[in-house]
Amino acid sequence: MMRSKFYVCPVCGNVIHSMGEAVITCHGVSLSPAAAEESDENHRIFIEKVEDEYYVRMDHVMTKQHYISFVAAASSDGMQMVKLYPEGNAEARFKINGVKMLYVYCNREGLFCTNVGKEMKNQKVREY
Repeated sequence: MMRSKFYVCPVCGNVIHSMGEAVITCHGVSLSPAAAEESDENHRIFIEKVEDEYYVRMDHVMTKQHYISFVAAASSDGMQMVKLYPEGNAEARFKINGVKMLYVYCNREGLFCTNVGKEMKNQKVREY
């Protein structure tokens, strides 16, 4: 699961997850896997532990032109994905179940990731 790839159609915004390389087309466009970059100041991922879940949020605009398209949580044996929409909130909840990496996709700036353990050490994590 840690070698997962995300493909995003620039025409319709369709999101495809694969557990390795694949040849994917959508609307006649051949899609390349999105390359994940470490999250930056504009795409900082905040994580809170709430009972048996991670509450993940971002301070990011959510307009029709610029928004977070999805948030995904990868563990060694599974992937949890939440699709987000413009004018909604940039937040999601994931079962903890060994989550190691979080991915967020900005429709303008691409895919960002963060290591959950590392990020939780950097933040003062609130537990409820």
